[in-house]
Amino acid sequence: MDENNTFETNTFGFNLPCRQFVIAAERTKERRLPMVDEFILRTLLVVKSISADTLARFFGFEGRDLGIAVSDLQSRSLVTVDGNNISLHPSAKEMFRTSTEDAPTITVAEPMNADVWFDLVTKHMVSGRGLRNVQHLIPLPLRQQIDEAGARAAFHDNFRDYLRIARNDRKADQWSLYSILDVHAGRYSFVQISGSERLTLQGAPRLESHINLRETDSKGRGKQLTEAMSIELRKLDHVSPSQASSNEFARMFNHRDWSQWFRPDGHFDLARWFQQEMNSSSAGTVPLVGYPYVERNRRAITELLEDAPLDLSGDHRWRICWLRPGGSLWGATEDVPATLEALRGVIRTRAKGGTLVSVVISPASVTDTLSRTFTRVFDMGVRAPTKKVPTALEVVLIAERVAVVSVMVALSESVCVPIGYATNDEARVRRIAELSGVGELVREGTRLWPQASR
Repeated sequence: MDENNTFETNTFGFNLPCRQFVIAAERTKERRLPMVDEFILRTLLVVKSISADTLARFFGFEGRDLGIAVSDLQSRSLVTVDGNNISLHPSAKEMFRTSTEDAPTITVAEPMNADVWFDLVTKHMVSGRGLRNVQHLIPLPLRQQIDEAGARAAFHDNFRDYLRIARNDRKADQWSLYSILDVHAGRYSFVQISGSERLTLQGAPRLESHINLRETDSKGRGKQLTEAMSIELRKLDHVSPSQASSNEFARMFNHRDWSQWFRPDGHFDLARWFQQEMNSSSAGTVPLVGYPYVERNRRAITELLEDAPLDLSGDHRWRICWLRPGGSLWGATEDVPATLEALRGVIRTRAKGGTLVSVVISPASVTDTLSRTFTRVFDMGVRAPTKKVPTALEVVLIAERVAVVSVMVALSESVCVPIGYATNDEARVRRIAELSGVGELVREGTRLWPQASR
């Protein structure tokens, strides 16, 4: 909790659909002439015509050196030589007209192949770096279609934006688009945009969603994306608190005084609970606000695993069992795989060649379709038997050495958040493993992935 009584309680992410277009084009850039050439042309622009001898004395040239420089300019049709007099060729005058610095410049053209991506919600260009399909994130439906003609027009109108966004070119303003030679439609993919839910306890509890937009507020794009994402967020929900889940949570942590944290209106006094737990929690146990995968909680859980005793005499294979709660907003974030990777990193550091196999257990209320979006996140997915699991409860057992238990509580009529504990206390971990029956759920549940070998 920060000084403003604010917690990050959940994170989420969106898959923004995009389409690729491969564009062949030519671009141009104004370039300054070599110093000697520039000085000669500038002088001729002022004096109109001058003798070779006078020009040589003016610059301190030897006759031979001036002859080489003038011959080169004459061969490029930049100066005219009439006997001993030298003057500016009309084509050289054009070089001064196109310059913004009163200096002669030449226009350099070069071919370029552009790999351009447009998002299909706002039709704006996006960076093509790191595009991929993260299946467990929130999908954004297509609102726009763009064809090759549209891509050509958008590239023409936003050429320098492409250089800035896609090529990170800090000198984009120095380039101009000369021509578009060819446009081919390519593949589809996705850009990921993240967000978070933040709980503020000052005054009445408030839970607000924040979307992290980068380089997306130009020309109203940020507003369009925010509107599209807000619509999709409103379709999703957190699991509702339940008395059965609250009772099971208290039983696992042996909380005989759990009811003391509830006000007469039945709402949980989060600020008082958190303050007391931070001041009085026993060693090896920390209070958590929000889902286990949010950054603050992830760090706390990782530190507990770093400090927990590990039996290094065996085959160095451990398992993390994650009994997720219900609700379609749970886990729709890249912080879930980030949490698993952080825990695997601890295992690899502490045990050379150590592995941590991940299993997610979904309550029967979570559809198999939603559960299977996590096939690339967890090694195994299991559906718990019907009515076996309180849906507002979350349990994570890590290598039989760290346990996390959280439960959804209501802070007001409209605000609900998960709170709980993480511990590496051996007795508590054993109790949670036994009472949660997570191992039994893995054995008795329906395996969703991978398919059992025959």
